[in-house]
Amino acid sequence: MTVLIAYDVASDRRRTKISRILAEYGERIQYSVFECQLNQDGLDAVRKRLAAVANARRDRVHFYPVCKACFGRAETIGPAYENTLDY
Repeated sequence: MTVLIAYDVASDRRRTKISRILAEYGERIQYSVFECQLNQDGLDAVRKRLAAVANARRDRVHFYPVCKACFGRAETIGPAYENTLDY
């Protein structure tokens, strides 16, 4: 399944850790948004890893499952995201 994972993390250090974890599972499409192709086990694993890093009182991580039909109708305006981050 396609899952969009977006985050808003207060700490630079935690943000970097979360970004690195997500890079193992998918492709960055915006600064704090990753597009991941996951089965249920993969989703459970990434959720568990992110929960271990995120501060439940200060950070937010969102998981948006996208069905194949909806994902197929997705549109983009502008160029593809170019990862210029130095992590």
